[in-house]
Amino acid sequence: MAGNVTLTASMRTNLLQLQSTQAGIDKKQNILSTGNKINSALDGPTAFFAAKGLNQRAGDLTSLKDAMGQSISTIQAADKGLTSIDSLVDQAKGLTTAAYAALGNDAASIATRKSLASQFNTLKDQIDKLASDSGYQGKNLINGNGLSMDSTSASRAAVNTIVGVDNARVTNVISADTYAIRIKGDGSVEGKTADISTAENAHGLVGLKLSGTMSSTLGSFSDVQIEVRGANGRTRDFIVKDGDESRTISYFDNTQTIEAKLTQAATSTQPQISNVNISGTIEEGDIFTITVEGQSFSYTATSGDVAVGQNAAKNVATNLKNSITSAIAGTGRLAGKDVASAAIGGSGTITLTGNTTTGVVREMTVTTGATNALTKKISESFASGTIVSFTVDRRLLEAANNQGNGISTIEKKVDLQIQVTNSNGAQITRDGMSDRGDGKLDGGEQSFNFDSGTVRLNVDAKTIKQAASSNCSANIVTKQISDANTSNDITVQLNERNTNSITVNAVNLSTSGQGLQMDAAQNGWMDRSDIDKAVAGLDHAKSTIRSASQNLSTNLNIITTRESFTKEFSDVLTEGASKLTLADQNEEGASLLMLQTRQQLGTIALSLANQSQQSILRLF
Repeated sequence: MAGNVTLTASMRTNLLQLQSTQAGIDKKQNILSTGNKINSALDGPTAFFAAKGLNQRAGDLTSLKDAMGQSISTIQAADKGLTSIDSLVDQAKGLTTAAYAALGNDAASIATRKSLASQFNTLKDQIDKLASDSGYQGKNLINGNGLSMDSTSASRAAVNTIVGVDNARVTNVISADTYAIRIKGDGSVEGKTADISTAENAHGLVGLKLSGTMSSTLGSFSDVQIEVRGANGRTRDFIVKDGDESRTISYFDNTQTIEAKLTQAATSTQPQISNVNISGTIEEGDIFTITVEGQSFSYTATSGDVAVGQNAAKNVATNLKNSITSAIAGTGRLAGKDVASAAIGGSGTITLTGNTTTGVVREMTVTTGATNALTKKISESFASGTIVSFTVDRRLLEAANNQGNGISTIEKKVDLQIQVTNSNGAQITRDGMSDRGDGKLDGGEQSFNFDSGTVRLNVDAKTIKQAASSNCSANIVTKQISDANTSNDITVQLNERNTNSITVNAVNLSTSGQGLQMDAAQNGWMDRSDIDKAVAGLDHAKSTIRSASQNLSTNLNIITTRESFTKEFSDVLTEGASKLTLADQNEEGASLLMLQTRQQLGTIALSLANQSQQSILRLF
């Protein structure tokens, strides 16, 4: 065809050889630059697709390994929380030990146990907060599985309508139950026998008694306290307290006097005049005596004589004067004696006038004496309805240790009780007549512990008698309010085909009944049994924590082992794929060098073939 260049056979042969060599050089350069001898399916379909399958599997396993790592972190976060919770439980156990050491009914021991119980409740709250804070990326393996139980709001409201009761609830609910609450009693008051005996011996008191009926509006379960201050021969103060109320009664020891004084001597022409003065602090029971001409006249001061606003000295003097006047008249003991008359000469003063006979000096003898009251009756009423009464015996008071001074506490017993009965017939009673440390009913929160939960309600001591008088009752009901779920569980896939996996189930390490079953302190740890219940809850908590720790540890070991296996196995797959596709750099470099040499030789051969064409030019 015109215009076409025709190559000789030798030139075309050399050209094709050069093209083939250049293609080989390009291929070797690509292999050396990528490091793979198989870069596409065209390079070797079998090896290419086999390597691709191995690399894809290795990639899937690498993704699984990353998910396993996150699961391990979730478990580790839970384990950190679990370890801290275990430490708090140990601290709570130490508080119960201290409470056992402070068992006693004295005020200091009671206050110590209440403080320890409050600290116990603080630790319990912190355990719940720790459990709540131990989540990782939305998963919390120790904060429960969603199951919860509680009392119904309607039943709580029914109990709270009872006068003197509020904040009724059930804590540490382990299973559904119904609790019948009944309040009964007449509110009569008495004191603990042993405390009364101790107070009598300490202060020289006789007939000490607590009585009365608890007020329906100002009632109190408070202890009664009697304090005595003073010394022999001086004023004694008896301070009687019932809760916030206090009464002070002063008892004046040996301060009353009666004294005779001659104001005008008898002569043959004038009568003798003697004044008897009564003074000092006079109390009921003080005895005053005047002896005139050998005849004694005594009078014992009464409560009316010493009543507030009365002139006790004048009252006593008037009564003694009347006795003497009666003895002078008629055939009385002083008729014909040297005394003629008796009159009140002033406030607390008796004036005795003698008889006169012309030419005879008629002297009369007058002596006096006073005896302090050996006993004093004291009775005080309080707004709570309590009446405290006793008699002070001066001889016993002075003979008592420390002269009767000091403070005594008497546990008040009140006929009021709260009974709680569950659906199985088990009954727990807290009784105001019980001794402290034996199911004692008191004001404030009261707890009733059952196997299914703990009924708690606040008792208002001021008004609870109204409920008791009406024999009030109501039921509080517990039920399941939310179902268990798996929202906090984690499932870890262990192979790329999802035929092998492990599920780590969430556990409940909160203090609820579905978790540690670690209830709040009951009744301010007033009773030993209350502390025993706290210890039992702690023992259960320790056991639950130990089991949860073992479960987490086992799952962590499994997942950690599978993570290591997955990483190593992924490396094996990657290495196997590399064996199919990676080039031998040394061999490929040598081949490239040979191809480049062949390319140079081909170029020389093509040049030689072209010389035959150039010889034609010589013809011109």
